[in-house]
Amino acid sequence: MNKIEKFLSRNIFPVFFKLFPLKRKTIVFSSFGGRNYSGNPRIISEKLQKGELDYQLVWLLKDTVPDILPKGIKRIKSDSIFSAYYLYTSKFWIDDSRKTIVYKKRKSQIYFQTWHGTPLKKIEFDAKDKLSKHYLKYAQNDSESISYLLSGNNYSSKIYPNAFRIETEKILNIGTPRNDQLIKERKSHNESIYDKRIINILFAPTFRNDPRDNGLSQLKKIGFNLLEDYFHLKGQEVNFLVKFHPNVNSQLAKDRASLDYMKHHSIELVEDSILLEHLFSNIDLLITDYSSIFFDYSLLGKPLILFNYDENKYAEERGFYIELSDLPVPKAQNADDLINVLLFQKEKLLNSSKALLEYLVNYENGDSAKKIIELIVKEDN
Repeated sequence: MNKIEKFLSRNIFPVFFKLFPLKRKTIVFSSFGGRNYSGNPRIISEKLQKGELDYQLVWLLKDTVPDILPKGIKRIKSDSIFSAYYLYTSKFWIDDSRKTIVYKKRKSQIYFQTWHGTPLKKIEFDAKDKLSKHYLKYAQNDSESISYLLSGNNYSSKIYPNAFRIETEKILNIGTPRNDQLIKERKSHNESIYDKRIINILFAPTFRNDPRDNGLSQLKKIGFNLLEDYFHLKGQEVNFLVKFHPNVNSQLAKDRASLDYMKHHSIELVEDSILLEHLFSNIDLLITDYSSIFFDYSLLGKPLILFNYDENKYAEERGFYIELSDLPVPKAQNADDLINVLLFQKEKLLNSSKALLEYLVNYENGDSAKKIIELIVKEDN
């Protein structure tokens, strides 16, 4: 990216564009700093299109993002003169991560911060000792610009005011759009993993600061052979999938050892482009460590296991909001523990999602995107 253009788009152009009239019917979307067309902003954007409402929809995306926007949506290069123009002349902003802005939004603009998951690890200003001063400066401008911050549960709503340094009144306890589909797909799941002929297991570890602790190291700890043998003895087939953190996925092309290991064990690698709400519908059992995706997955009512093999080290590295022992879900610290959960904690495993949602005090009910659009229309009048 042209560094001069990036500097001007953040530091100079907004000064002029803030003097322009606001475009009342324009909404600017961004996801993960322009790296994706995804998440809560994507769901809201697509629902707005289907509703045929009279709004201009603009997406800020990096040049590296494939051209996959639906017809009728305007694509603008992030960190460009045009991105600065649309940011400071549009009535609405919708994002799921921090905006790298030097200048706060205009007083009459409305900014929906939808965030990207229920926090287990400490985030934002609660983790300020682990974040750069440069990032925290952007974060402060972003927080002071937020009009509404979405929350999917009471647990998150208690964390957000301090983590984002915003007023409690700005938190919308209406769920999150990317989880609307999960609510609609939730079934009674009469057939448990103990009765199914084919089991789809997703292993979704988050990243560690030390690169040596990612990829192959994580794969070897779970004991795929033991799990496969367990299900085979019961006359069941098992398909293994792995969803690494994007920070790990981006390095896999150089990690031949991990790729060879997955190929040898017939493990399918889930790409970052796969929407989690689509992936989850085909998964029968989730095994993860400290990735917040297990909060979303629980909305389907399916079993999950926390694989916290390095809990003490990771807690010191990142910090948790709660003790993992407080969560009402099965936990394992090695491959043998995983088998023991399957053998001796059947009831707890099968009820893990329901128990977790009760613990969180769930707000997700499947109509978050609809409520946001209703609020946009209200704010527009």
